[in-house]
Amino acid sequence: MGNVAKHLFPVFDSLIIAFSNLFLLAYVAENPIVLSVYVISILLVTMCMFYLKRFYKSESFGIKDFYKLFESIAVAIVLVSIAMLVLGRANPLFYAIIVIGGVSSLLFITLTRFVYKIFTKFFARPKNVLIVGAGQDGKLIAQEIQSRPNLGLRVVGFLDDNMNNIEDEDSTIPILGLTCDSEAVIKDNNVKIVIVAVKSRMDSEILTDLVRGIPLGVKVWRMYRFYEKITHKFLVSKMSVNWLFYDCVRKKALLYAYLKRICDIIASLFILIITSPISLIAAIGIELSDMGPVFFTQTRIGKFGKPFKMIKFRSMYQDKVEDDFDEDVTVVQANDKRIMPFCRFLRKFKIDEIPQMLNVLRGDMSIVGPRPVREEVYDENREKVPFWECRNWVRPGWCGWQQVSVNEPHAEERLGYDLYYIKHRNTLWEMALFIRYCAKVFLGKSRN
Repeated sequence: MGNVAKHLFPVFDSLIIAFSNLFLLAYVAENPIVLSVYVISILLVTMCMFYLKRFYKSESFGIKDFYKLFESIAVAIVLVSIAMLVLGRANPLFYAIIVIGGVSSLLFITLTRFVYKIFTKFFARPKNVLIVGAGQDGKLIAQEIQSRPNLGLRVVGFLDDNMNNIEDEDSTIPILGLTCDSEAVIKDNNVKIVIVAVKSRMDSEILTDLVRGIPLGVKVWRMYRFYEKITHKFLVSKMSVNWLFYDCVRKKALLYAYLKRICDIIASLFILIITSPISLIAAIGIELSDMGPVFFTQTRIGKFGKPFKMIKFRSMYQDKVEDDFDEDVTVVQANDKRIMPFCRFLRKFKIDEIPQMLNVLRGDMSIVGPRPVREEVYDENREKVPFWECRNWVRPGWCGWQQVSVNEPHAEERLGYDLYYIKHRNTLWEMALFIRYCAKVFLGKSRN
């Protein structure tokens, strides 16, 4: 799904759902207020279901996506119908009408997807991309583009002045010439995007060739920035001090900091309150499992490297608990014999992490942010991974961009996601990340 379509489809879907129900219910709704409440409710619930089901993450529209669409609309109709029945605002004709509205929404949304697929397949032309530099960086970004056909991009070739790269040319993507040939190559291949993927600092001669050869209207990207744009993470191995200084070391507005802290407090209190019955059952079950302590605390590294005690429900037998164990780094299989049978369910749905809301209230953690690690892991990765300590510029989080994006990243990949979050963080995006992570937990798809 192209970037433009990914933003437009939610708008079109909202309009389809709203109008499908509005026109039909106008015939049976006696009170316009009731009509408005119903249409808004069915719209909000359906769109929430779409996002919980990650309907807009799909790069194409297949049978699984159609089922997600059907399930989301069906669940929304059932929930809203029950609510209207409780309020005494429904009748048999009402139920018949909303089913028709649901079917109409299903058909029209499906139709928009097929129209889009036909258009992109037969009419939309991919944008041609030219990469300056056929070395390791150039081939990496070319592979990333080719692995994402939904971007609507086609790599036509490379420009390179390095004879070693020219001699080792990969036949799948040709080297079309030297940097001095850029003007002719761009015109001959109708290039719309140029990606500069030269490892070393370019000398004035190469820069002059590119300045003269790239006409107005052609978009020019540095390789690492384009990588960030299409992967939504940073290429840590290519970062520099200059990048950190200009792109990431930027103080957020004071209003953002206050608003984030207020949201953290409200969200953590809300979670603690609504999960209190579950937490009570979990505490009793843990206590009865081996008569050990209910909670497990472990020192983790927080903002600016300050250590704090992170709280969790204990899920392993007391004699099997290891102080140096870090399950945010080490994968624990669901059938691990150290886990108490009662706690397998708690771990699957992250109930064991509910006590971390106390860490959020105390200010040790935030609802959204990089996951905290033990001091030993922090020190080890600081030695191995450049700029690792930069992930601690913000409060660590209960959930984060990395957890939503990928379950088992290596240290460098984790840092890439965390720094992407630090650069782009804002209140609305963090709310969306929180909802997506909760949906992932409810569906039992979170790690462990």
